[in-house]
Parts: sequence; C-alpha cells; structure tokens
Amino acid sequence: MTLVLTFSVAVGVLGPLLGPVDGRVSQVVSDTLSAGWAYAAVAYAAGMTAASKRGAAVLGVASLWTCVTAYYVTKAAQGDYTKADLADPTGRTEYFAWGELVSMIGMWAVVACLLGPVCGTAGKISLTGPYRLLAQLPLPLVVVAETTMRLAHPAPLQEQLVVTMWQVTRIVATAVVIALCAKALWSRRASVSHVG
Repeated sequence: MTLVLTFSVAVGVLGPLLGPVDGRVSQVVSDTLSAGWAYAAVAYAAGMTAASKRGAAVLGVASLWTCVTAYYVTKAAQGDYTKADLADPTGRTEYFAWGELVSMIGMWAVVACLLGPVCGTAGKISLTGPYRLLAQLPLPLVVVAETTMRLAHPAPLQEQLVVTMWQVTRIVATAVVIALCAKALWSRRASVSHVG
C-alpha cells in the first residue's frame, strides 16, 4: 500500500513539476503524466498489486485520490491558484483561491470514486482468469481514445513534439491491443488443438 501511494504521489507531482522545466524530455514526461490515461494506468497498476478484487477496488480509489491531490497541491504551490484582487486598482494585491482548489480536488475525487474501483478491479482481473483479455483491453483502448481526441483538436500553440508524442502513444497503444488479441487467439487455438 505504501509503495502504491508513493508511486501515486510521484505521478501526481511530476506532471506539473516538470511542465515549466526547459527541455524536450521534461515536456514529454510532463504531458504524459498529466494525461487522463496515465491516471487510469496508476489505478490499474495499483489493482494488480492487490490481494483481492475488493482490495483492488480500494487501491484504485486510493491511488487516484492521491494522484489528484498531489497534482493540485503541486499546481497550487506553483501559483496556479493565486489570483489578483480586482478590488485593488493597483493590481498588486493577490489572494489564494481556496474555493477553486478545493472544488477541483473534490470534483476529481468524485471521479476517482467512480473510476478507481473499475480500473483497480480490471488490473486485478487482468492477471488471471477467463476474463483476462477483457480486463487487459480497456486501458490501451482508453489511451487510443484519449490520444485520438487530443490529435483531432490540437491546441494552436501545441509544439510538434507534443503532437508526435500523442501519435507515437496512439500507435503503441494500438499495437498493444492487437498483440493482446493475437495472443488470446493464439492461446485459444493452442488449447483447442491440444484438446483435439
């Protein structure tokens, strides 16, 4: 549990922390760790470490809560929730927008409660059993869907490096889906021919 939560904190902190750092590698890592599918992968991996399906569901939620909280606390420490006081005509007075910070954490905590059990349980089921393939496919399919969405509406100032990163990520995720299906088909054929 400690290792899972430590990993979750690292993912949540590194995404925003590496964003302002100059360098192509830091930008790629920041964008990757800030993507929705990366958070789903954290909950999925947390579920894989659990001893039971119930434990996997709990770890899925806990890991997502931890990621989200670490992410927004880091963003707050970077000044994202510091606002200018419009009542001050000089514009020098600032305040911390606690309401915005708490509402963002709260909104994503609700999402964590909904998706954490699904991702965590899928991670656990993906290891063994008759539904293994069905539990392995959602994560790469989420990657394909999110990267396709990002590529369909690229930001005007989005660098070519970021676009290339999403393209490569989508290709890798698609290859993973194909490989998983091919492996399942091959295993099924092998077991049928062995029985026959």
